[in-house]
Amino acid sequence: MVETIAPVVYGKRTGYFVAVAVHALAATLSAAVLGLALGGIGGIFGAPWGSVGSAAVLAAAVLYAARELGGVPVPLFDRREQVPQWWRTFFPRYVAAALYGAGLGVGFLTFLSHGTFVVVSAIAVATGDPLIGAMVTAPFGLARGLSVLVSSRSSDEEGPSQLVAQLRRPARVRRTRIVNGSACVVLAALAAAQLL
Repeated sequence: MVETIAPVVYGKRTGYFVAVAVHALAATLSAAVLGLALGGIGGIFGAPWGSVGSAAVLAAAVLYAARELGGVPVPLFDRREQVPQWWRTFFPRYVAAALYGAGLGVGFLTFLSHGTFVVVSAIAVATGDPLIGAMVTAPFGLARGLSVLVSSRSSDEEGPSQLVAQLRRPARVRRTRIVNGSACVVLAALAAAQLL
């Protein structure tokens, strides 16, 4: 995404920031719609489930904390792909930005790097409340949508590609694993507190 929604593609100022806004809004809305659906599904199956729901969230949070912090192989339930590249050439620029945002906001339809969103999705289901589900998943979409801003200072076509390579460096990957693992530990602690 960083290479597709970049200043070199949309122009230096206004065009780029409009594309970022459209992209981030679409990502936030699609993540919120996913949260609505997950909360609704939980509600259909009788959530909230009290201590059983808290225990399920606790288990998910502990598993994904172990994945992030200890390298335990736990699946992410993602597609292991990004949104189709051809959208960029087929659709008008801002439509493509919106479609890319919508695809990324759903999370599970694209490549996920960390398990934090799986835990947040479990929380959305366990609440049984579509509105709470939307509130807990929407920040994921917003963060994913705004992540393209890392390319805001690039001035040529190589800039975004170099940035992607920097983001994949082992030290940066290790830091993001620690941040996401720590978030899972906090979510596990909150779920455990519900059990007491």
